[in-house]
Amino acid sequence: MILVTGATGLVGAHLCLELLEKEILIVALFRRDKKKEATRAFFSAKNKLNLFEQIEWRKADLCNLPELTEAFKGITQVYHCAAYISMAYHKQVYLQEVNQQGTAYIANLCIENKVEKLAYVSSIAALGSETTSAAIDETTPWNPTLEKTPYAYSKYGAELEVWRASQEGVPVVIVNPGVILGAGMPRTPLDQLTEQIRKGMRFYPRGKTGYVAVEDVVDVLIRLMKSDVKNERFILVAENWFFKDMIEFTAQALGKKVPTLALKPSLLYIAWFFETCLSVLKLRRKFLTRALIKSLSDTRDIDGSKIQKTLKFNYRPIADYLNKLLST
Repeated sequence: MILVTGATGLVGAHLCLELLEKEILIVALFRRDKKKEATRAFFSAKNKLNLFEQIEWRKADLCNLPELTEAFKGITQVYHCAAYISMAYHKQVYLQEVNQQGTAYIANLCIENKVEKLAYVSSIAALGSETTSAAIDETTPWNPTLEKTPYAYSKYGAELEVWRASQEGVPVVIVNPGVILGAGMPRTPLDQLTEQIRKGMRFYPRGKTGYVAVEDVVDVLIRLMKSDVKNERFILVAENWFFKDMIEFTAQALGKKVPTLALKPSLLYIAWFFETCLSVLKLRRKFLTRALIKSLSDTRDIDGSKIQKTLKFNYRPIADYLNKLLST
């Protein structure tokens, strides 16, 4: 049996649907009934409720080892898509608990149960960030002297747990998607962006980042699981866009006002300073970090071409994909 963690998230729900359409039976983890109902609604919108009923749901929290141990019974392959996503400094403890410790439990259970393969969905946040690199790829070294966001530390730590499983004999693959675009589940990155635009955005960050369609992430995961590829990582980035261009494109598609003011790093550092002072005085929970400010200003490209060469894979063009999503 195939286990999918994070089956109530964007990648996990799409992955479950694709596997079931390929007549592959799955076990899906869920933590709360409300979350499972969101996946049901996704399948219903696709007129695939008959496939939803084929899922074997097992309730387990990533931080609860006894529940996970029970959920692993009979499992032969694992897609580990579950994660907590937040850039907030005040979420650092919870990020470590869910992303790193939860993945450590998954890795241990994969070793104990001798699973055939583990596919882990990481993030571009966990990539190396050597300042001398003109672009970032799978070989860019992780520089421990550079400050990272709490989310980046948690995903990097989770990757170390996956690599540990590979050293213990479990074949693994890691994918590092950029910002995942897609629809059908609550609070997707695109949903959050459109919500902010509709409320009225005045500022945009000066940097850029990589984007990829959720269907491409799912396609790669399934093909890697079926392939002989093991103990490798792959960046999944179709295109790199400046934040300004992404926000403008989305705003114009929605018929909303386009932000015109660039958010200078100096302003963000001032906000970081005052927020830090308020957090010391217990008047505000700290969100910003210097690492987040740097990432919002970083203009280096993230190279997602390795997977194209390995699987002879072609990404969906981002502009065409966005037009399709924003027109529905």
